Amino acid sequence: MPYTAAVGRVSADSLAAYPPGVPNVLPGETLSAEVVAFLRATAAAPSGYVRGAADPSLDQFRVVASTPAQQRSATSAR
Repeated sequence: MPYTAAVGRVSADSLAAYPPGVPNVLPGETLSAEVVAFLRATAAAPSGYVRGAADPSLDQFRVVASTPAQQRSATSAR
C-alpha cells in the first residue's frame, strides 16, 4: 500500500534501517508517521538501506489487511 496510506496501519514486516541495523518496526506494530518518514529518509540516503522492505524506496509498505479493532468496527457498523 502507498506509504501515505500505511500510517496508522499494522506492519506485516520487520524493518531495520542500516546503519545501524536495529529493527525499527516489528510485524504487528503500528506504523507511525515519524517511523515511515525516518525509514523513507534512510532508504533515500546514499548509504542507507532498510532491511526487510519489499520496496527498496519504501514508496510502498506491506501491512496487515485489517486489525482486530478495524474488524470490530466494520462488524458493528452493519
